[in-house]
Amino acid sequence: MLFNQNRDADGETRMAKTAQEIIAAALQHGGRYYLPYRLHATPEQFAEAYPQAKAFFEAKRSFDPNGLFENKFYLKYGKQIPGVGTQNK
Repeated sequence: MLFNQNRDADGETRMAKTAQEIIAAALQHGGRYYLPYRLHATPEQFAEAYPQAKAFFEAKRSFDPNGLFENKFYLKYGKQIPGVGTQNK
């Protein structure tokens, strides 16, 4: 899908809300969503759609215990994924 939105704070807030509603509908029907560069899904939605991410982030922390390699995706979902917790940081 391609969405047009205003490029201001209000437009971004509305787009995030819309994306979360679409993701919720997909999850309700047993689906998943594409992991785009936009981080609109809530950490709970991400964890539900990608339960294997818990193991991925645990492995990431075992190879990078000091958090040298981080990005916005990891900061939003890897450190906050329900049931995983955070490492030293």
